[in-house]
Amino acid sequence: MRKFTRKAMATTAAAATTLALAAVPASAAGTWTVSPGGTVSGVNTVALQAVDLSTGAPVICNVSTASGTAQSGSGLSGAGIAQLDSVSFSTPGNPNNWCTGPVGIVVKVTATNLPWTFNAHSYDAATGVTSGELTGIKAEIHGSDECDATITGPGGAGGTITGTHTNGSSTLDVSGNTLEVATADADCDPSLINEGDQVALIGQYALSPGQTITSP
Repeated sequence: MRKFTRKAMATTAAAATTLALAAVPASAAGTWTVSPGGTVSGVNTVALQAVDLSTGAPVICNVSTASGTAQSGSGLSGAGIAQLDSVSFSTPGNPNNWCTGPVGIVVKVTATNLPWTFNAHSYDAATGVTSGELTGIKAEIHGSDECDATITGPGGAGGTITGTHTNGSSTLDVSGNTLEVATADADCDPSLINEGDQVALIGQYALSPGQTITSP
């Protein structure tokens, strides 16, 4: 496999540094109201990006869709206020529609450990933004170079990343650098990915039907 170029590494490392600034809110509001709730689908509004923070190697998925459910009503707990039951990733035009990896590699990304759960922590009435976290995140990747790896939280547990929902646009933004490479087989190029590497993630989904989440 070709080595990752210095120029590409510098670009992706800079992007990863920006992503690493994201932090999960610490405080939780008491009760929540969600309308309309029920079945929800999401389509990405920007390309979903994952970057290995140790090597700078990126995986970019131009298309990502998700579906799940949101609680409905008032007086709700912020814990498990919504969940994603399925998530898919692709880049149309690539071989097999797989996502774009580094140095010409294409990568199949498969979400595992579903459902992933959204927990609400705090609400800003001035902006209509609910801040929280998306938990349970795991994924498997298979590259056209035959590299197989798994992405999880620390110790192989489900990962946790920042999640924010904005009422006006009904968008869910996800970001964070708490994911890591749990396994990487012998076909994986160590200049691109290694066990123990941290992985930064960023993406945004437009939800349908639009949801309004408030607290209290």
